Amino acid sequence: MWSPRLQLSSRPQLFAPCLELAPPMIQRQRCLPDYVDFRPLGRCNLACLFCYGPRHDLPTMGEDDAFRVVEILRAERVKGVVISGGEPTLLPYLARLAAALGAPYAPGEPGPKIVLSTNGLAPIPTMEKILPHLSWIALPLESADPGEHAAMRIGHARHRERVIALLGQARRSHPSVRIKLGTVVTRLNARGADRVLDLIEDDPFLPDIWKVYEMSETNYGADNRDVLALGPGEFEEVVRRCSKAAADRGVELRVYRNSTRSGNYFFVDPDGGAVVIDDGEERRLGSFFELYERGEGRLRACVEGDGNAANFTSTYPTWSPTGSQDAVAAAT
Repeated sequence: MWSPRLQLSSRPQLFAPCLELAPPMIQRQRCLPDYVDFRPLGRCNLACLFCYGPRHDLPTMGEDDAFRVVEILRAERVKGVVISGGEPTLLPYLARLAAALGAPYAPGEPGPKIVLSTNGLAPIPTMEKILPHLSWIALPLESADPGEHAAMRIGHARHRERVIALLGQARRSHPSVRIKLGTVVTRLNARGADRVLDLIEDDPFLPDIWKVYEMSETNYGADNRDVLALGPGEFEEVVRRCSKAAADRGVELRVYRNSTRSGNYFFVDPDGGAVVIDDGEERRLGSFFELYERGEGRLRACVEGDGNAANFTSTYPTWSPTGSQDAVAAAT
């Protein structure tokens, strides 16, 4: 079983290149961007045609290596981490990983924001172990039309109902965890995508952020682009309708466009690879662990700092708690 003390003592050289301090007043060198997407597995219990995550048959990162990633991200004092995949709730140690990753850096110094991007199929008892360690949970709903949603989320007949149930459970039991609802727009769901908020009848259970995504033509999305991809004008028409729907319900809308993807993301993949987006395509830099041990400053340089920060903080903003907890209690 992983132990932070044993891991650190067995690899004393791990953090030296990037993090060794000179005199105390000198700022240490940073090797990583402030916000990281950690994808420890490609495996998933759905088979969505538009998926831009790692291929499902990619071997899952071992538990020891996953916690090595945690060590490095914390040593770098990153500000936010999205845990995704694949489907991260298939990892039996996810709750421990999220807890270790998000722990305070020091007394009075909060750890990074932890976001779980999940398809929402994990049983409620499983999620109850994970939710206390999250800042945000990102859940998908693709269409108000059941046929469209089923065509998008392939592999579980009641996927939509499970997501809505988890959303409600998170609101009731863990009101401090913010909720982002994501909708990927393709030809399969273009008619019903703008009505997904209609599936949530009670306003207190609405998401904090609704983000509408242009389909990324990467991995499975690239395989199926001819069937799924909308033209820019078609996508913007769906965005226009979603904007009106969000305004009508008082939900903040965010929009992802492929044209803004490059330079904003830094991924750690299941095989331990460091991946960035360059000219709209995934570019593999090499082994995350080896590059980090060598003190590769280009890991940080390959990502645009302002874009990396703006992408995360606009999707997962920080704001003061409101009366939403009381509203949820009243609704139940």
